[in-house]
Amino acid sequence: MAFFFFGTLMDRDVLEQVLARPVDDRELSAARLPGYRRVRTARALYPMLVPDPGGVVEGVVLHEAGARDEARIRHFEADEYVDRWMPVSLPPGGTRRVRVFFALAELGETDEPWDLARWAAEHKAGFLAQCRVWMRDCPD
Repeated sequence: MAFFFFGTLMDRDVLEQVLARPVDDRELSAARLPGYRRVRTARALYPMLVPDPGGVVEGVVLHEAGARDEARIRHFEADEYVDRWMPVSLPPGGTRRVRVFFALAELGETDEPWDLARWAAEHKAGFLAQCRVWMRDCPD
C-alpha cells in the first residue's frame, strides 16, 4: 500500500513517530496531487485538501507501507480523515494510485494556506508531544 502525505506526515520526525520506526529516504518520493489546494482546517493546526481545478498540492508518497505501517497511519488519521484512492504525479514522470486522506467536514475549511515550514517552526514541538499521546493506544 502507498500513501500520499500533504501535511504533518511530510515531516520526517512526525512520520517516524507515527510509524514507530526509522524511515529510509528510499521509502519516500516527491509527488503532486492535481486538482486540489492545501489549506488550514478551521478546528486544528493541520491541513486539509479542498478542490481547486487549477491547483496542485506538493507532497510525498510513502511507497510499500506494510500492514503495521498502514494500521498506525490509519490510527493517526482516525476520527478526522477518510482515505480514498487517487492518482498522483511522480517526478520525473508517471503516475501512481495511492491512498490520500481527506478531512471530514467537521474540521471546517479556511482560506488560509497551510505551509509545512511555518507549521514546524511554530507548532512542531507541541505536536510531537501530542502525537506521542495519540499513538500510545495504537495496537501493534
